[in-house]
Amino acid sequence: MKFIAMGLTPAETRARARLLMRRAVLSHAGRDRSEDPEAELNRIEAALRRIDEGRYGVCDECGEPIGAQVLLANPASPVCSGCAAKERHTSA
Repeated sequence: MKFIAMGLTPAETRARARLLMRRAVLSHAGRDRSEDPEAELNRIEAALRRIDEGRYGVCDECGEPIGAQVLLANPASPVCSGCAAKERHTSA
């Protein structure tokens, strides 16, 4: 696979492929019913940049690893489950 040749780990390669696929679907689908497609595209682009910069899977808030379960559920997640919970608690 060409992404492995770029020096990406298998997990990064899978995440990148999922993000690229989701970006393509959003770009062609028009309106996504679950949320604002432009906002999701921005999150996908940010996640792809983190992969390219070697920062994918590291929480933007605390610098700790983002758990595999979080990334499997949402490969564009910029934060770990702990920081996401704090953010939800603060905004509630």
